[in-house]
Amino acid sequence: MKRAIAAFFLAAAVNVASAQQPRAKPPRLEELEARARQDSLDPEAHFRLAERYYTLKRFADEERELRATIAIDPRYAPAYLSLGDLPFDRRPKLWREFWKDKVPEEFRPAVEGSARLWQQAVLIDPMVDFRVQGATAPPEDMMVIPDYGGITTDYLLWLGLGAFGVARYELAYSGLDLWAQRTYANKPQDSIPDFLFLYRGLAAGHLKAYNKAIADIQVLYARSLQAERTDSLLPFPLKTNDYRYILAVLNQSWGKSADAIRLFQEALASDLGLYMAHVRMAQIYRAHQMWGQSIAEARRAIETNPNDPTSIRELGVILDEAGQAAAAATTLRQAANANPRDPRTLYHLGVVQHELAQPAEARETLGRFIAIAPAGRYEHELADAKQRLAALPQ
Repeated sequence: MKRAIAAFFLAAAVNVASAQQPRAKPPRLEELEARARQDSLDPEAHFRLAERYYTLKRFADEERELRATIAIDPRYAPAYLSLGDLPFDRRPKLWREFWKDKVPEEFRPAVEGSARLWQQAVLIDPMVDFRVQGATAPPEDMMVIPDYGGITTDYLLWLGLGAFGVARYELAYSGLDLWAQRTYANKPQDSIPDFLFLYRGLAAGHLKAYNKAIADIQVLYARSLQAERTDSLLPFPLKTNDYRYILAVLNQSWGKSADAIRLFQEALASDLGLYMAHVRMAQIYRAHQMWGQSIAEARRAIETNPNDPTSIRELGVILDEAGQAAAAATTLRQAANANPRDPRTLYHLGVVQHELAQPAEARETLGRFIAIAPAGRYEHELADAKQRLAALPQ
């Protein structure tokens, strides 16, 4: 009877039930390839095709589509993660060699390149979805987990990690939290491994439970101040400033602007190349309509990383919102030249030209945007552009 009651409460706490509707069949490879050809400027289309190539172990094709993704959108964080994983996908035992610090000399440049790509992904978006090596995705159907003591405790760990790896964050948080409760009850916090705080904290962040997310990442930050540690279940090595930056992003998402700015500034003091900290501070100031500070941070983002055309476009948008339309138009033209594959820049430039009463220029720019923008990705912008075109004097 006790086991049945425990099983009932355990199943309820883990919340493994899913909607009892059949999952839609994934698109066929031919459909994904057709979509990438048709919507050639849609980064999502290229990334989804890359994911399918990964499942087919067509790694050269996967790499091509991942690079096409970031050529269109240099801020598409999942593509950097997948590019970083490629050397390990091509040589599966490289993960074991990596964590044991026994990477063969000929693979060291590839591993160093992977580390840079992983860091870029986290810099762009610490909430990016990433795989958990060695974990298996949990079943989609409803299931009950009976309580068989240690066996169930071990299963909760792999359930949580597997759910995290397929972006099922509610299940991931519940599984990992229950695993920690059962494994480390009445034990000091120092005995809990780093990976639990990272995965549970990021899962909480995805669920917008920012107080829980910050509490977990704060533990890792405090530990890293004492000594850099390694944990083979972490997705990739993270250091003190990485945790500081993640804390800043979580505070930004939670609306704690002052704390976020303080942490971003501390992160920049440790790494002057952290251009996304400037980007995010510009976003915070923009949300508060503090235009002078927002423009200054947006300019610093460009100065820190002049190779990111997205920062130029963002500065143009901020200048427009700040009432500096002429400067915005100049900046957006620079952004369009820097990345002609990003349709968003043409849309914003056309809007500014419309505001500046430049009908000929607006008609040409908005027309170009309508001609190249993927309909599924820019539905709102396309409708607005067409409405503006119709209102322009002939």
